Amino acid sequence: MPMVKIRFNRSTDTKRWGIVSFFQNQLLRNWTLLNKTMLILSLSIFINLFMLAWDLFVLYQPQFYPWVNLAVIHTHLSLGMIFMSVFIGLLLLCHFCSQQRWVEKFMPMLSVQLFTLVLLIHGYFVGSFSPATMVGYVGWAGVGLILFDRKIIYCALAPATIVLLLLNYLSTFAGLPYAPLFNMEPMNQTVMHPFWVMSMFFFLVPLMLVCLFLFEILLSQWRIREATIATLSRIDPLTNVMNRRSIANQLEQLHQQRKALYSVVLLDLDHFKNINDQFGHSMGDQVLVNVAKCLANNLRDRDMIGRFGGEEFILLLPNTTTAQAQSVAERCRLAISHLNFITEYQQEFSVSASFGISSSVSADEPHLIISQADQALYAVKADGRNQVKIFTDLAID
Repeated sequence: MPMVKIRFNRSTDTKRWGIVSFFQNQLLRNWTLLNKTMLILSLSIFINLFMLAWDLFVLYQPQFYPWVNLAVIHTHLSLGMIFMSVFIGLLLLCHFCSQQRWVEKFMPMLSVQLFTLVLLIHGYFVGSFSPATMVGYVGWAGVGLILFDRKIIYCALAPATIVLLLLNYLSTFAGLPYAPLFNMEPMNQTVMHPFWVMSMFFFLVPLMLVCLFLFEILLSQWRIREATIATLSRIDPLTNVMNRRSIANQLEQLHQQRKALYSVVLLDLDHFKNINDQFGHSMGDQVLVNVAKCLANNLRDRDMIGRFGGEEFILLLPNTTTAQAQSVAERCRLAISHLNFITEYQQEFSVSASFGISSSVSADEPHLIISQADQALYAVKADGRNQVKIFTDLAID
């Protein structure tokens, strides 16, 4: 006789939803604010590496000197190294001081502001309205609003937008150098100068990779969440079997099949109220969970099980006559009666169930078939419970 030990402090089976743990531990949007901050700092380091690589590459390639401002590149390189040191320092601070409340409180805002500032400074050096700057701005706005509280992002993007517009105005009307990294005079002699195009491409690569990486993760996890929500809408959250609406849909699909033959079994746990009254609803929930598992273990692969009410379950048996359904129900009845439950206080008890059966042969509408199975179930209860009865046998009895 299988023994099921139950603890009162576990009213539900916490392991039955593997996807739930995935959402809690892996979903990017559900990360802590500090973890998101560390991600942004890591991506900042990645983007900054590309900027430093471009500076060093140009400095060691004299053939590019006519098209760049060497003094500005040295300044840009120095700033990039400072930014890199700051990002690495903040990342280490977040990692080693993650338990400090002030780190969790101030670091997200500081990191977002710093990341936006760095994008803005790099944007000025390569052109405030260049493709690289625009992709970085739009991508950061989209990703930032998804990951962080909108107040944090707007506090960074609002002044950044004003500064970008001001830089563009000053470059157009006040003589401020546009894209000071480049020597624009010789490059303006060519409509699409190859060095300018390749530089823009190089600056775009890290921004596009970061944005695509984050958007792909968020989109994939959004799809997983939607699929999980759809699944949860069809499943009873306690017993992990189909809920009543899902069973109704499956029953309708079975009925619409040509020459459909199927049986419906309704079963009710006997004197279930006594279990709740004597041992508490937590114990009652555990009984329902284990009965559902017992039923699933004794059904065929094509059969379906659902929770029809409080302690009432329904079985849909496709391509099954009432005689075959009776055999399945009897197997389930015996398996349930062999379950033995024990509480933490060493109180033992067992349960039993009553079964009523009908099929598509005896009625031409799904709701009538269920009604007939329900009548057979009530007949079992009137006859002492813990039995299996078929609706068509009631008149004979």
